[in-house]
Amino acid sequence: MIYQICPNRYGDLRGASCRTRYLVSLGIDAICVSPFQARARQRELAPRLHPHGIEVIVDLVPDYARFDLLEASWSTGEFLRIITDSLVDAQQHGASATWMLSSHDAGPRRTRAAALLMLALPGSAYLYQGQELGLAEVAEAADIPAGLIEAQQHDLDSTLNLYRQALGWRRKLRAADHLEWMPGTSEQVLHFGRPGGWRSVTNFGPRAVPLPPGHVVVASAPLEAGLLPAGTTAWIIPGR
Repeated sequence: MIYQICPNRYGDLRGASCRTRYLVSLGIDAICVSPFQARARQRELAPRLHPHGIEVIVDLVPDYARFDLLEASWSTGEFLRIITDSLVDAQQHGASATWMLSSHDAGPRRTRAAALLMLALPGSAYLYQGQELGLAEVAEAADIPAGLIEAQQHDLDSTLNLYRQALGWRRKLRAADHLEWMPGTSEQVLHFGRPGGWRSVTNFGPRAVPLPPGHVVVASAPLEAGLLPAGTTAWIIPGR
């Protein structure tokens, strides 16, 4: 998972560098700093983040990220088409797929479900600053309210803790860049398996649906009597 930061127009990274502990606790693999004027300021971040295993990518705009998800409607067929085409395209170029998702014009429930679906896909994923807090758009790193971070850290059902939980499991379940569409995929459900036997299931329909066998390790919304509610994604590992 790559976390994208936008310094302010003067290239000021203090908003990001003073929140090193927050970035580490989020569980990201790298940060991408959008191009800015005072490039030397990047030196503020690298010494703080490298000891925690977080890389710093500078002067790189992820316009090669597969955006289509940026404009996708809430539809099983559209997500299925975009994901399939993206994986085929990446394979043809000998590269890993890269994903970016927008939460604009989407309700909180669907935003959380789409985010968890994206994080289950093979390849790299970009997270724009503030999206882990459920914010649609944050112009500068320093604009993220400290009070909001504090509140979500203590709320087990918050969007921030959903991302933390998902990124933790994503690291544990990391495997080859491959997925297999499962028989349960339909007009209402998007269901795929990843190497190691774990699965991601998203309910795009209007009513709850049965879950495949296994143990749910993370879900974007509470389950309903063992069923997957509408507008919800769950990750399932074998056993139990």
